[in-house]
Amino acid sequence: MGAATQLIELLSGGATRRISASRQATARFEAERVAAARKTVWVTGCHGWYLDDQGVPAAWPWSFGRFREVMQRPDLTDYERV
Repeated sequence: MGAATQLIELLSGGATRRISASRQATARFEAERVAAARKTVWVTGCHGWYLDDQGVPAAWPWSFGRFREVMQRPDLTDYERV
């Protein structure tokens, strides 16, 4: 079961009415993503729509394996629930 399904089940099961990533988790992820993205081939002089004003690509900078791992199970401590 994927992360989205697990989060939806929390909502549909009545465990919470609203769920969203916390500001701290979002900031931590973005800092890690930017640091990793700066080490990719996309920042070696390429120019394109996928680069922000700092030259950082707006793409997943890690392997597909890591994507699958992260998407398998959400860390519920990274979410605010009401």
